[in-house]
Amino acid sequence: MIVFPRAPIVAFGWCALALASLSLGHTVSGADIFFKADRVHVGDGTTVENGIVHVRDGRVVAVRDSMTIPAGATVVDLAGHEITPGLIDANSKVEPENLLRPLARAPSAVVRELFGFSPEPIQHFHDPRVCPEFASHEETAICPVCGGESIDPDAHHEETISGVSGPSAISEQSSEVVPHTAWIDAVDLASPDFERLVREGVTTIYASPDPSAVIGARGAILRTAGETRVLTREAAVKATIGSDPYRFGTFNRRPTRFSMTHFTRRPQSRMGVGWIFRKAFYDTILRAEGGTPEGADTASAEAHRVLGQVLDGTVPLRVQARTSSDIESAYRLCGEFGVPFTLVDPVEGYRVLDLLSTRRVPIVFGPIFDEPNGLSARTRESSRARLHTLRDLIATGAPIALSAQDLREEDGLARQAMMAVRFGVSPVDALQLVTRVPAEILGISDQVGTLEGGKRADLVIWNGTPFAATSAVVAVYVDGISTSDGER
Repeated sequence: MIVFPRAPIVAFGWCALALASLSLGHTVSGADIFFKADRVHVGDGTTVENGIVHVRDGRVVAVRDSMTIPAGATVVDLAGHEITPGLIDANSKVEPENLLRPLARAPSAVVRELFGFSPEPIQHFHDPRVCPEFASHEETAICPVCGGESIDPDAHHEETISGVSGPSAISEQSSEVVPHTAWIDAVDLASPDFERLVREGVTTIYASPDPSAVIGARGAILRTAGETRVLTREAAVKATIGSDPYRFGTFNRRPTRFSMTHFTRRPQSRMGVGWIFRKAFYDTILRAEGGTPEGADTASAEAHRVLGQVLDGTVPLRVQARTSSDIESAYRLCGEFGVPFTLVDPVEGYRVLDLLSTRRVPIVFGPIFDEPNGLSARTRESSRARLHTLRDLIATGAPIALSAQDLREEDGLARQAMMAVRFGVSPVDALQLVTRVPAEILGISDQVGTLEGGKRADLVIWNGTPFAATSAVVAVYVDGISTSDGER
């Protein structure tokens, strides 16, 4: 396996700073800062040799190979290094909380510790694979249904290889149609996950809702550092065509003679997913015409209001569909209502290239893998992945962005771009997959994505050619301010 060498974000101890007036933690009002590097990759396919990035008040003024630097200006000399725009992950799964925490302990373990007895060999942990009533568990209580079945804590941590993986759903579970809810309400902007992201050069993300609802919450467009962290509080609605709505998190259940809860509902199959999706939009149309939707699967008026905005194009829609049949269903269902959408995580996209070439819907693909891990390992929909799929998707002519989803650090977005190059994507295209194109898909290309005049000065400093196996991110600037001082 090819990996990046680890390199900490440093405050440029190896750089020559012309003036000491550069404050790493604060913007200098009206100050001009000039970043000089061996190469500046603009992000639109062009490269400036011996480039200079002129920054003022956190915005890019110009990028050129030569310019007049006024006396008294701050110069950051990055000899031997290269600059790219901040990386953008258009489908990031961020932690609602820090999931790398100790496992829950049974009351008996607490009592044993209190009286000085040796601890039990395995601490109590509710395992969703063992207990069908996992969603009703109280975190520190013994479950009356499964009797407190446990799993090996080491095995649990293997599933959280990037620190962003949980067994339960976060989205609102009272309905399968909840586009009126906002994912940002569940995101902790102080989560250490943002520190992990910015360390690898990711400065902007679409924080994606989990896939536990057929039509889920609205994601948020966030920055991983800086003073202005929220770019779009309520962005695209996340829908899911596949098995996740009835297999992920709380598990929809069939009715029994013993119990009936709000989890006893459709969908319990892909047919059910299609039914919920179509009914939600038909009910929206009916309500707009003055009718009253009915039935057990009827969503709320608030949900229909947002779906009305999806229908008229004012609220964007993204649809997760991994298998080839689910991808075809996503195109058919959205086409039935004339709804534009972004296709997310098409693992088997290589099987329906003709469809993708004809429709050219924007696509967010990734991560690239031969063996699924992280969240991808929790589904049966990733077993037929191909390493060259991204190369083939680019050939369709559709706008393509690359995502690492829940993977971080040496498995993160920079490594994903490196993997893309390894499996047939040109380095020029690879950079645009994680800068310009995701910015365009997210509708924020006027702010980020390329190093052009007027855009935010999000800069990633590399100690070599970006995405080369021997290169690493050594520093990140957000709005022209170094992130290495610990301020987020």
